[in-house]
Amino acid sequence: MNPSFRKTCSRLHLWLGLISGIVVIVVCLTGALYAFKDEIEDATQPWRFVEVKQLPMVPPDKMLSLANKAAADSLPQAITYGERIDAVRVDYWDAEGNTKAVYLNPYTGAVVKVVKHKAGDFDFFAFVLKGHRTLWLPQGIGNYIVDYGVWAFFIVLVTGLVIWLPKRWTKASAKARLTLRRPLSRKRLPIDLHNVVGFYALLPLLVLCYTGMMFGLEWFSRGVYAAASGGGELHPYEMPMSDTTGTADKASAPINRLYAKVLHEEPNAAQYYFTLPQSPADIYRVSVVHSRGSYYRTDNLFYDRHTLAPLRGSGPWAGRYNQVSFADRMMRINLEIHDGRILGIWGKGIMTLAALVGASLPVTGFILWRRRHKTIKHKK
Repeated sequence: MNPSFRKTCSRLHLWLGLISGIVVIVVCLTGALYAFKDEIEDATQPWRFVEVKQLPMVPPDKMLSLANKAAADSLPQAITYGERIDAVRVDYWDAEGNTKAVYLNPYTGAVVKVVKHKAGDFDFFAFVLKGHRTLWLPQGIGNYIVDYGVWAFFIVLVTGLVIWLPKRWTKASAKARLTLRRPLSRKRLPIDLHNVVGFYALLPLLVLCYTGMMFGLEWFSRGVYAAASGGGELHPYEMPMSDTTGTADKASAPINRLYAKVLHEEPNAAQYYFTLPQSPADIYRVSVVHSRGSYYRTDNLFYDRHTLAPLRGSGPWAGRYNQVSFADRMMRINLEIHDGRILGIWGKGIMTLAALVGASLPVTGFILWRRRHKTIKHKK
């Protein structure tokens, strides 16, 4: 390997590591805390589940009527039907940020629980996610710092691999780089944690950085999309509008007919999420989730509120997941790769451990740099 190239990588690794260190620690720790949000909420919110019964589910119009009474509100924004074990959820929110969620038994329509949150109420996972995305700073500033901090960390990881590679592979050099030296010592431990443990976490950390940059850096995601699509343009996710001159069929509630239509087309889906139109130009947006907890295996469908005619949206997330292009699928699957859920609970575990190692690398790197700096200063 060219010595000057190795020296350049060493300098980039050091200075970009020092610059991005605090950002990396916060982003990695908050990511690790957020990874098992779904499992924690499942365990701590029993009202989201009901006893399974061999009965038909109550239709949406009746569910909405019952939820409106329980919420003392007449403007629901969304209704969600899940699997037979799941309570039906009706959501309400306003411009001030106040929210209500009414959970109902899908077989009887009985209200299980009403959850209310006022704007400004503390929510642990919302707090963690804000730190992950913006470091709790104003969005425009925080997003910029996080996005380019992750980009810097990606370069730190690549240059770290270059520095890690020995000039010549021998049994001794392989052992030094791939195993922790026993017995563990205070002096040697930071070196092994940085070089050995860091190496084993390298691949998932590179994946975390790559998928994070796909979210945050528009120039990066557009470039990757263009390469994957053969020069195609990444269009924003945009929804169509209803034909305001249309006339609704009054014979039955449109939401009931739409629910029956979607259920007939996809009877084995894990979840059916309906956003409810609030104005004449609004549409019904239906998210059909084919695998529980999956973002990727989801159809995002659009229907005219008056006629229920299917409409076409734009962007990678519009339409049926198994009918979009390779580049669009790549964009859709990005989040599931990022948090590891693409491999289930084990994938989440791998990404969580990698994030914890990622949070430790700036710390051990700083310790090693300070030691070297003090040694050089002492020699002078």
